[in-house]
Amino acid sequence: MEKVAFALDTDGEWPPFATEHVWCEKTGTIYQLKNVPFFIRGLAFDDKFSAEPDPVNGCVFEFTVLESSGRSLVWILEQDEVTFGHYEGELLGLGLSVQGFPGLGLYAVDVPAAVDGEAVNALMDRLEGLGFSMAFSVWRH
Repeated sequence: MEKVAFALDTDGEWPPFATEHVWCEKTGTIYQLKNVPFFIRGLAFDDKFSAEPDPVNGCVFEFTVLESSGRSLVWILEQDEVTFGHYEGELLGLGLSVQGFPGLGLYAVDVPAAVDGEAVNALMDRLEGLGFSMAFSVWRH
């Protein structure tokens, strides 16, 4: 496995980083994402994609998904009045996995292909109603 750097588009001060490094397996010119990204839109865990890292800085600026994993990716951002810890168990109970970036109050939720999309949608709607900010980076359910 190797770490691959992605250049991030920023909007104001978000995200607070210019690049995100993710683990990938590489076969020839094809990469397979092996962790859940926090800021890269359009890629979910286990997706296969092609990309040409920039020859100057080594960052990927553009990619093409060649084979979808069928997984979805949801980002959840805590707000001042709500914290995520109380709800993580519900997500895990549905068969989802959660990676946290506690310093930012940001959580990346991997939704496997076999998970009940309606149950996930209902839980995400409830969390949004409680005040969490949500972004469906990749939704395939």
